[in-house]
Amino acid sequence: MARTERLDKVLSNHGFGTRKDTRTLIHRGLVTLNGEVCRQIDAKVSIEEDSICVDGETLELCVHRTFMMNKASGYVCSTKEGAHQTVFDLLDDSDRHAYLGGSLSLVGRLDVDTEGLLILTTDGRLNHALTSPKHHAPKTYLVYLENPVDEKERLRYRDELSKGIHIEPDGKEPGADCLPAEIAWDFPEKHTCADGKNPAAVCRLTISEGKFHQVKRMFAALGNCVVYLKRLSVNGLSLDPSLGPGEYRELSEDELNILSSNQSGIK
Repeated sequence: MARTERLDKVLSNHGFGTRKDTRTLIHRGLVTLNGEVCRQIDAKVSIEEDSICVDGETLELCVHRTFMMNKASGYVCSTKEGAHQTVFDLLDDSDRHAYLGGSLSLVGRLDVDTEGLLILTTDGRLNHALTSPKHHAPKTYLVYLENPVDEKERLRYRDELSKGIHIEPDGKEPGADCLPAEIAWDFPEKHTCADGKNPAAVCRLTISEGKFHQVKRMFAALGNCVVYLKRLSVNGLSLDPSLGPGEYRELSEDELNILSSNQSGIK
């Protein structure tokens, strides 16, 4: 059975203002339903089957919206502002409203100083699938380290991470044994820190869980310090390189399929 919603609710949840605003549009005869002017604010609309036009513009009806954002440093993953602005402040006003599927929620979190791929969605089932500890969705990070790592140490890092490293408590967060992780090294001269210098060491780390400050705590356990962190991918979906810090866009159907596919974590 096709899902139906009230016409005024559909318009409100597609960015046409409050319910009062949408009722004004409807009463003025600016809204057509399947080609005919509709002045019934409570007319039932099928999201899958019906066509709505507002002032001659056809709406693309949808229940859920999912965005990828290149989170900028300095923004917190929260709905409440404190000392820092939130990632929701980076959204255009036209995207900062409730949708038929609900309000946008964050799929996991990134620290205030961490950059990179952040997913926002109204789809609770997708959010759960990507964040539930049962599913082990893989996440890859670009990591700059404070201290150089020679070949012998690289082998030690790889071995300890592959076995599942123990991380110490962090504030109120208890210590924990992490699941196995994968590390791949890159050339520092290909990267530049904020001060214009090359980092001492650069790697990509893939983990399949999301503990508090996990990447930073993992490298602390190895005897090093993270000086820059950027998330590059989640569950096989890579950050669009054309997105600058703070920019975002809606996911394509193909990207949604990648994100929602069942991919195993690190073995």
